[in-house]
Amino acid sequence: MVLLLNPPSTRRVSRDYYCGHFAKARYGWPPFDLLVLSGRLPGRDVLVLDAIAEGLDAGAAMARIDALRPVAVLAVVAAVSWREDVAFLSRVKARCGSAIAVSGDYPRACPADALDRHDAIDAVVLDFADCDLGGLPDGAVAGGLRNVHTRLDPEPRFENARTFRLPGPRHELFDLCRYHLPTVRRHPFTLVTTDFGCRHGCAWCYHERVPHKLRDLDDLASELAFVRSLGVPEIVLQDQSFGSVRPHAIEACAVLSHGGSPFTWVCEMRPDDADPDLLRAMRRAGCHTVMLGVETASRDVLARHRKRSGPDDARRAFALAREAGIRTLAHFLLGLPGEDEASLRRTLDLCMDLEPDIASFNVAAPAWGTTLRHEVVANGWMIEDGVGIAGDGSRPVWESPSLPRDTVVRVRDEALRRFYMRPSYVVRQLLSVRSAYQLRTLIAEGLDVLRSALPVSPR
Repeated sequence: MVLLLNPPSTRRVSRDYYCGHFAKARYGWPPFDLLVLSGRLPGRDVLVLDAIAEGLDAGAAMARIDALRPVAVLAVVAAVSWREDVAFLSRVKARCGSAIAVSGDYPRACPADALDRHDAIDAVVLDFADCDLGGLPDGAVAGGLRNVHTRLDPEPRFENARTFRLPGPRHELFDLCRYHLPTVRRHPFTLVTTDFGCRHGCAWCYHERVPHKLRDLDDLASELAFVRSLGVPEIVLQDQSFGSVRPHAIEACAVLSHGGSPFTWVCEMRPDDADPDLLRAMRRAGCHTVMLGVETASRDVLARHRKRSGPDDARRAFALAREAGIRTLAHFLLGLPGEDEASLRRTLDLCMDLEPDIASFNVAAPAWGTTLRHEVVANGWMIEDGVGIAGDGSRPVWESPSLPRDTVVRVRDEALRRFYMRPSYVVRQLLSVRSAYQLRTLIAEGLDVLRSALPVSPR
């Protein structure tokens, strides 16, 4: 038996697609790495254990695994929870002797180091969308596998094609009713992608060094037909920037809208990729929410970190989305090198001007394998040692001379209160509700986000 594992954690953590963060609320989605890898195990006895979605602690999760006795474990891991992840996988190895392969941000960036330091890990998956698992599902570890690094390989070797196909992700293995997102209108939902990686290479991004490739659209149509047969009405597209190759995105919209009962869906997009024709095509195909990466109001900071868009692009994109009848979520990234408190406050002002339906305020973290991390380490700005890239409450593990980390956290919490506690905002969101599920999720997630941002009274 092969186990697809999202390990337990003492904190609610999101791990997937070379990214990890501590969740601000009780939202969650199927780990994309595991969903894609499930399609590479056809005809096998495969189970999924998502300890985060099920709320299992380490003891309960280990008891379940003891009963299963898996021959192999494919686990998704993350730098933010690395100590807990490897400690739990070591327990699994000691008790079950399973072959263990991992996919995640730190091991992908440093695969040889991850294997050298942790005997429990037998293999690192370098590209979960295009890899050869060989005999791993049968407990056999071999070298020379495509986009998989083991101790038998002299060095990690990444191979990349321009297009790819996914061999039937097995959505039915995942308990989709356990996952919730405030951007989703219908339930249950699942994850699908039309591309992999990112074309743009922003210096802070996990996907800076994940080569971009396009999915074969006939392959996409086959997966969508299967998802439709399961009765799943909603999709979250896992494209890092839908529309970055415009002709492919237009064709993907046609595929999404074809073949029976229509899906509704959500996607990520760069502001400079938004244009009226594409947004209208997305809306016709069922897109109701687009998540746009604004990051900061500082053009200089964006240029320094190789993001070739700015506040004017954001204003245009949000206006076009509204014209197309699409809801918006704005991503902001606080505390990048080159920022100071004044620039953070300009970003808050920009957020209020844009009037997104949802705003996500994230603290800049030195993600493994990124230019940002190299800059932070080279300048001696790291404060905390180890693999982790964020502390409690997403507190930074680094600090630039121009911006104390306490200031970043304080402004982030202030931004949450300033944006979400406006009566006009609450009324607007209630008027936009289209389903009972959406209403329940918005209330629950909103309360959690505000609770995390409220000032803590001194004892």
